[in-house]
Amino acid sequence: MFSVDFSKYISAIKSTIRALLKLTDSSQDPAVFLDQIFEKRGTYGNTGYRLRTELTSELDEVTKETSEPETISDTPASDTMARGVRRYLKYNWMPLFVYVFLVLGIVLLLDSLNISAEVLMRKVLDIPFGFTFIALIIMSALPVLAGLLIDVPVALKEYEKKKGIKKDGLGTDYIHKVVMYIIPRFDNSKAHIIFFLACNLTGAFTVSSILLYVKSIPGISDSLAGINHGCAYAIIIFAGCLVALFNNFSLQTTESGNRCSDNYILSRAHAFLNLLFLSVSLSFGSSLIYTFLSFRLFYSKDSVVITSAYIVMVLSAYCYLWFSSDSPAAQRIDSISKNNFITGLPVAVVITTVYTILCFTPDLNCFLSLLISPLFLILWFVCFLRRRKTNTIKLYYFVSSFFSIMAVSVIFMLLLNFWI
Repeated sequence: MFSVDFSKYISAIKSTIRALLKLTDSSQDPAVFLDQIFEKRGTYGNTGYRLRTELTSELDEVTKETSEPETISDTPASDTMARGVRRYLKYNWMPLFVYVFLVLGIVLLLDSLNISAEVLMRKVLDIPFGFTFIALIIMSALPVLAGLLIDVPVALKEYEKKKGIKKDGLGTDYIHKVVMYIIPRFDNSKAHIIFFLACNLTGAFTVSSILLYVKSIPGISDSLAGINHGCAYAIIIFAGCLVALFNNFSLQTTESGNRCSDNYILSRAHAFLNLLFLSVSLSFGSSLIYTFLSFRLFYSKDSVVITSAYIVMVLSAYCYLWFSSDSPAAQRIDSISKNNFITGLPVAVVITTVYTILCFTPDLNCFLSLLISPLFLILWFVCFLRRRKTNTIKLYYFVSSFFSIMAVSVIFMLLLNFWI
């Protein structure tokens, strides 16, 4: 059973075995156990793996114990219904109902106050940056806090009630098993919590850096008073809400050995709050990008000296794309955003390069800022070759990437603005 082609499947197999071990023998070292199953060899300069068939009986015992995990939930993991739209609506219809009416309520409130999209953008730009930055940071951290302080206690309380076992007598590993698999509400593993929090915080920082740059552009706030962007903002915000919903839908319907899809049902506090955070950050960030691109490309032809706010914005956007998609932390938990860096970086490089050349005075700082893109393209090329080697690049990834959807909506509105 030796084959050099087996190596491309080894990561998924190891992840599955680690998940099985978490459900059974917490004292077993996963690394030692995996070494007992796979023997790494080299032949003709290639790396391959040999399956130690003499130990498969031990693996069969683990699989038998965990193939039908105990589930005390109204949304059992053994549900045979196809993990698609039908299943998604079955388990999420009430939170979706609340979400839709929450959005409609905000629209109705703004309309009753006679606040248009342009006026709202001007008011946000006039708010001191520190207040907006703190608000975004708090919003980004709330989903993680809700998972730890609401979802985990709720799962343990339900387990105590149905099993008659006090949580004080449970070990850390078994508590993780309970809240992630038995009564699935939240993945409270250290790796997931760190990535979840860091990803949201860096996302909030990226949106804040865009806001800071927009605030630094002279005359942009005043220009909003005489330009009608209501339709563009409405479409971009609608796209942001759809992408946020699509993110949650993908978490619940995409199979992965590192995730339990029931943890992301919107009745979980962390999932619903994360939906709200993504809706706000995606809509707000994309609206800001559309605002400064349309202003600088169509309404202000003057070249200005490049600012540190712009460089920070570009760097943070590139870093966020990589961290949330192809970083070791993202690969470890099989991030649902794993296609954003591969599909999104080339688009971001083209936009930022063209914008830098057209809108800034060609001085030394401007030329140095143009070097940022080639450096990240090298990283992109390395990730691209790795993904090609493992055959994990498909056309669907370019269409379904969250970044691609938002980028297309902004570019489409810019083109529409140009034609009109």
